[in-house]
Amino acid sequence: MARRIAAKGRAPKVKKARKGPDRRKQIIAAASELFASKGFEGTSIRDIAAASGVLSGSLYYHFPSKEDLLFTVHQESLTAMRQQVEAAIAGISEPWQRLEEAIVAHCHVLLGGSVTRAILMPPRYYTFPGVKKLVRQRDEYEQIFAGLIDDLPLSSRCDRHAFRLALLGAMNWTVFWFESSGRLKIEEVGRQIALMVRGAESSHSKGKKRS
Repeated sequence: MARRIAAKGRAPKVKKARKGPDRRKQIIAAASELFASKGFEGTSIRDIAAASGVLSGSLYYHFPSKEDLLFTVHQESLTAMRQQVEAAIAGISEPWQRLEEAIVAHCHVLLGGSVTRAILMPPRYYTFPGVKKLVRQRDEYEQIFAGLIDDLPLSSRCDRHAFRLALLGAMNWTVFWFESSGRLKIEEVGRQIALMVRGAESSHSKGKKRS
């Protein structure tokens, strides 16, 4: 009898161990979609639980709070983007080509549906405690582009900080106008952005290419 009770006690643990990771992914995916469509404030734990097919109490087993879930969504999305961008520029030394491939990789991940649009909301618009964690996550990713831009031969009149913010804004805004059935493919979107930002290239650098 004691052995039978012990066996029953172990069964739920085995089930959780097998389904836990998948259930966690379901919750993250559901939260990603809801944060993107309804915003963080407009999304409730009940909404996320219903969309992911779990009870609200079960959701708290995986994530202590809605804020913790947002941190996870934000971090996983930025990690995916970082990995793709770093892989795209590996082995490339020419500064403009490095930036172009980074732009294309960023657009591929963002427009290809691999990450959530929830990360496009600037962290400063969130009001909950701990928002600085989101800012740090965003800053760490943006430092990749800051480094790429620092290496560019830009006109002396070009402010590199403004250049970076304008570039990130242009890339991220594509989610609001890009159509998968439209004239431009995802890669072409990225290359068009890269072509436009080259207007900031220094005249000295252009002259060297022509000579």
